[in-house]
Amino acid sequence: MLNIPIYKFKAFAFNDTIDTLIDTCHHYGFSHLSVVEKGIYRGMVRCDDLMAIKNKRDTLQTHKHLLEKEYLSDRMNWTETLSVLMRNEANVMGVLDLSGKYIGIRLLDDILDLLTEKTFVNNRGYLLVVSKLTTDFSISEVAQIIESDGGKILGILVNETGENTEVEIKIDTDDINEIIQSFRRYDYRIISQMEEDMHLQELKEHSDFLRRYLEMGS
Repeated sequence: MLNIPIYKFKAFAFNDTIDTLIDTCHHYGFSHLSVVEKGIYRGMVRCDDLMAIKNKRDTLQTHKHLLEKEYLSDRMNWTETLSVLMRNEANVMGVLDLSGKYIGIRLLDDILDLLTEKTFVNNRGYLLVVSKLTTDFSISEVAQIIESDGGKILGILVNETGENTEVEIKIDTDDINEIIQSFRRYDYRIISQMEEDMHLQELKEHSDFLRRYLEMGS
C-alpha cells in the first residue's frame, strides 16, 4: 500500500465568486476544485468549465449545474485512486472519510512520484508494457490479472494515447510468461518486456519515460 498524502485544502462554497475560483485554479494548476455547502460535500467543479463562464463576478450558486458528483474515499488504495482520477481527467480530487465528511484533497502528482521514485527505480523486477483500447481499459483489471497469476505490482504508469491506453508495469514474479499469456487472453497487446537483471543505472536513464505524467485532456 502506497501512502498517498491528504492535504488539508479548504473547499469552496456556493457564495464564492467565479473569479476567485479561477484564481485558485491558475495558482495551483488544479483541474478541479472541491465544493462544500454547510459542511456537506457537494462535488467537484471543473476549472475549464469555470473559465468558460462569461460573467466572472457570478457566484458559484448560479452555476451549480456544473458540479460533478465525484470524490475519493480515504480508504481507497492507489489503484482505485488512480482509476478515479483518470476517469475524470483530474489531477486533484476531494477526499471524504467514512462518514462522508470532506477532509482534504489528493493529488495525481503524488501518486506518480511515489510510483516512479519508490517502486520503478528502487526495486528490481520485470518491466512489462501493454496496451488496450481506452474504452475497454481498466486499471483494476490490470491489477487482477497480475495478482491472480501470483505476481506483485511494484509500480504502474498509465499513458492514454488517443484510442489506446498504454500501461508500463513493474512486476515481481517467478513466471512472467504466465502473466503475459493472461494479458493476451484479456486482449492486451504486449509492446515490450525487460529482464529483471536490468541495471539500476539503465532504469534511471529511462526516467523521462517512467515519469511521464498523465495528459489531462490534451
